[in-house]
Amino acid sequence: MICREIDNYTSDLYNSNLCKPKRYKRMPSSMATNSPKEDKLAIGILEVQGAFNEHHVALRKAQKCLNIPDLEIIGVRHPDHISDKIDGLIIPGGESTTMSLFLKRNKMDEPLRKWIDTKSHVTWGTCAGMILLSKQTENQKIGGQPSLAEMDIDVSRNFFGRQINSFEAPVKLKQQLFVPEAFKNCDADDIYHGVFIRAPAVVEICSPEVTVLATLDRSGSQQPEVIVAVQQGNMLATAFHPELTADVRWHAHFIEMICTAKKNSNVL
Repeated sequence: MICREIDNYTSDLYNSNLCKPKRYKRMPSSMATNSPKEDKLAIGILEVQGAFNEHHVALRKAQKCLNIPDLEIIGVRHPDHISDKIDGLIIPGGESTTMSLFLKRNKMDEPLRKWIDTKSHVTWGTCAGMILLSKQTENQKIGGQPSLAEMDIDVSRNFFGRQINSFEAPVKLKQQLFVPEAFKNCDADDIYHGVFIRAPAVVEICSPEVTVLATLDRSGSQQPEVIVAVQQGNMLATAFHPELTADVRWHAHFIEMICTAKKNSNVL
């Protein structure tokens, strides 16, 4: 069921026993348990529309599973909130045109672009967030819409249809995510349960710097394999909503990207 009661969902997610933080499949160097105190992480969530509360809960769950001692989560609603104080930023789902107009009218678009372009910063867009990050967008509303234009991808709005056509389906992972041992709650390590709500899709990769992370099987259609998750440098985009499931592997992957970016920036 796509739209379960939010209160029940957040309670189930927070209290679920899906992880045992002391057991890991592998531990990258950036996640070493003896990390110094100054390696505190701060993640901002753009709180314009969408399930930003669910992202907050999922980040806390991933923090627990990854044994991250110090993670601050900051609501981003004003240009002053966009600063080097945050290491990562989530742009949630919502209505992409409304969100882009809000950013422009509140003079947040240019500060966001500058923040994203900083190499030590990591950005993740889900659903409408993917549309906002894309450099090219198909099926725009009449008159077009502004975007942040950061990722070299061509995205089709409402690729799967309108709200009534929302669905859930298994997503095929093309690249290995950082997965603690306790996250093995799926049929296979390379399958993820995707929640698609009036979702976009990537119809063209416009640069070799973009890596396809996940696809959706649509056998029998004109496009049998649809790209639904990509990564380009420190930018991540998913067409589906990981925050609406109890499986927080994508949030763990996002935190790992942040830790790696911080480590690399400290080396330079």
